[in-house]
Amino acid sequence: MFYFIYGDIPLPLKYEELLEKIKKSNPNIPTKIYDASQGEEENFLESISINSMFASKELLVLKRAEKYKKLDQLLKIIGDYDLGKKEIIITYEEELNDFGKAFNEVGKKVLTNAEKLGKIIVARKSMEKKGVQFFIEKELEVSEYEAEKLAEVLGDDFFKVKNEVEKIKNFLGGKNFILEQVLPILSISDEYNLKKLVEEFLNSDNKGVLLEYLKKTKEYMLFLYLVSEELNLILKLISLKKIGELGENMSYNDFKANVYEKIKRYFKNNRGFIREYPIFLKLKYASLFNELFLLEKIEDLLEVEFLIKNGGIEESIGIEKFIIEFKRG
Repeated sequence: MFYFIYGDIPLPLKYEELLEKIKKSNPNIPTKIYDASQGEEENFLESISINSMFASKELLVLKRAEKYKKLDQLLKIIGDYDLGKKEIIITYEEELNDFGKAFNEVGKKVLTNAEKLGKIIVARKSMEKKGVQFFIEKELEVSEYEAEKLAEVLGDDFFKVKNEVEKIKNFLGGKNFILEQVLPILSISDEYNLKKLVEEFLNSDNKGVLLEYLKKTKEYMLFLYLVSEELNLILKLISLKKIGELGENMSYNDFKANVYEKIKRYFKNNRGFIREYPIFLKLKYASLFNELFLLEKIEDLLEVEFLIKNGGIEESIGIEKFIIEFKRG
């Protein structure tokens, strides 16, 4: 059987799971592991080409295939050989930038050729988030919205989420789940903590707590991503007000029933469409800003990011300067 695994952060875990499954189904299977980053793809191909009627089944692995520039051609060649006595795994690791986007995304030709050979396994962080939410929903018997909120608090490390869910079950002892009641017993993710501090910073202009948190955690690039996302969301709300899609002093029921369905296409992240309630809450402090100010601050963030990535300024200095100088006109 042929397996092509590609993705980002969850890839090693998916690879280990597949390896364990194959070895369990084929006890004592001979295993050869090759590394494309070491130029071992030709040796890997040679092992595939060798077949003997007396040989037992073997497991052949090519890791870090993203380092091989002619991967689509390699997969084409593999298709010419008899794979009946082989278990083959190829892994392709996508590297993420600071905003969670892959800059070496697997190509269409590679996927097309891999699909002809066997099974494709996707191991992307964005997909894992959906899996985490479904797990929470099922295990705690909560709504999709409650599962999404808890996933936001815990992060998307499946093993951590699994442990925290067990902790919640023991704490509740069969009682109904209420997020506010279980928060004190949870190990809350850095992303959730920082997201709340960013919202408070934008809402009240409170800089002190945010600066102290960043100095302690060093999550400067995460802050850059979160505040950029938040400012862009507020800018969208202001723009929608400007063209008459959103009115003043709107009730939540009116927003949910009559407005959000028409505008939700503008509010999508890597988990899918953002729910109406978090967007409605942002309306409260959207009025604190004007369009020109937001555009200027988004441009400032882009400049800070550019300087950081090009070595023009240290993360801490660039981002702390942005926070200190962030003053609503």
